[in-house]
Amino acid sequence: MMLSLPLYAINTQAETVNYYVIAKQAEPFQIQEGNSHQGIVTDIVKAVFEQSQYNIQYHTYPFNRMITMLEAGGEANWITYGSPNWGGVQAANLSDNPIYNVHHILLSSTGAPFNFNTMQDLQDKVVVLLHGFDYPQLEPYIEKGDVEELRVKDFSAAFRVIKKLPGDTAFVEMESRVKYNLGKQEKDQSKFNIQSFNTVIPDYPIYLAFDPNMDPALQEFINQRLATLKSTGKIDNIVDKYL
Repeated sequence: MMLSLPLYAINTQAETVNYYVIAKQAEPFQIQEGNSHQGIVTDIVKAVFEQSQYNIQYHTYPFNRMITMLEAGGEANWITYGSPNWGGVQAANLSDNPIYNVHHILLSSTGAPFNFNTMQDLQDKVVVLLHGFDYPQLEPYIEKGDVEELRVKDFSAAFRVIKKLPGDTAFVEMESRVKYNLGKQEKDQSKFNIQSFNTVIPDYPIYLAFDPNMDPALQEFINQRLATLKSTGKIDNIVDKYL
């Protein structure tokens, strides 16, 4: 009996997958309400490990703190989501196949509409961005002073700025996240103008991002499950649920 208890603990730890969630800013990819977790990425992770020997352990942190923890190593066999475009720990070890394709848009007020075609159309305007996230394609224009940058903590703050300063501000973000949060906050979408921003930030795929030292057997298992979920249309069904 004295030998069986430590052995059981080792086996349990080996079968734990540590899933990292960004607090508040990642909807609809990661949504936390109390102890409940859902969202596009979260539901895909759940589907991957459904009826398997693996147990999901959730770790929820603000974005910057999460990245710092993962860069320091994080918990063993961790998973989150990422993209080659983001670099760093969110690009170091990705799933074989992408799970979603990201499209960025420009959100402005219909109270003082303007058409966007090139960055020249944003000359002397304020670009609203979420705190903690990088937008490398915009950095050259911000550094030159062509546009002014305003960082906000969440989507509610971004929508307030757009409403308060029509014609002078525009919010740059992923289309899926903007539309989800407009709906969640019951905003009148007729008061907002959505224009594609992919001439500045081209569309790109996102993947599941893995611990660089992940157990190879676990990583192979995840990639095989993802391939099955994709081929059966399960991933598309999950995405459609939130968009």
